[in-house]
Amino acid sequence: MAGPGPARGWLAILCAGIMGVALVGLALGMGTPATAWTAPVSARPDPGLDGALPAPRYAEIDSRARGVNAHYHSDLRTLVSRTPGLAEAVDTSEESRRATLARRAARRAYAGAPPTIPHPVDANQVEACYACHGQGREIDGLIAPKISHQRYTNCTQCHAQGGTPGPGPELAIPNLFAGDQGPSSGVRAYPGAPPQMPHPTTMREDCTSCHGVLGGKGMRTSHPWRMNCVQCHAQSATLNQSYFGEEPPPPWAGQK
Repeated sequence: MAGPGPARGWLAILCAGIMGVALVGLALGMGTPATAWTAPVSARPDPGLDGALPAPRYAEIDSRARGVNAHYHSDLRTLVSRTPGLAEAVDTSEESRRATLARRAARRAYAGAPPTIPHPVDANQVEACYACHGQGREIDGLIAPKISHQRYTNCTQCHAQGGTPGPGPELAIPNLFAGDQGPSSGVRAYPGAPPQMPHPTTMREDCTSCHGVLGGKGMRTSHPWRMNCVQCHAQSATLNQSYFGEEPPPPWAGQK
């Protein structure tokens, strides 16, 4: 019976060969100096892209200057708005008042109708409307009046584009409806008395929209520091449709 001697002999020879090869490789590797690392050479840029601006990071897009348009910005809050002082002189001429009323009437289908929008708008960005009309602004001679009612979230539901064109393109929408424009001034109980409101007060709860410091010429109040208008200026029961007795003549009947 043969013993394990020959098998162990061959195994010893194989292990010795493996160890020899490993020692030779280690010696060769340690004897050869490693080459220095060099950065990979990038492709040569296209000569046609000389002077091209590098792509900005997303965090830099809103604040980075962009060539010839670097002085433009889209933040309405940074626009300079001049607000007249409370004690500033007020234009109360009849000519200015009639001009303001005519401009207002040109942007309404009838007296009391929501005014049309004289400039392009984005119906999905209601915050852009409130940026100028939330508190009112005067920019470069143009007045963006303060809204006269409570805050709503869909301005274009009532205010349509059209009417008198502004500095932008013509946006007038033909309108053949002729409505009653109503009175141009309120009646007075006696000479020098506070005039009655010559219009309904529905959706006109904030009197400063038209008569405040940013009111149109001829319509701004001479005492904008007084905050309770109805204390002196009475509402018209006829115009507010709150009179339920015998129908009286309108308060402006017979007046010029």
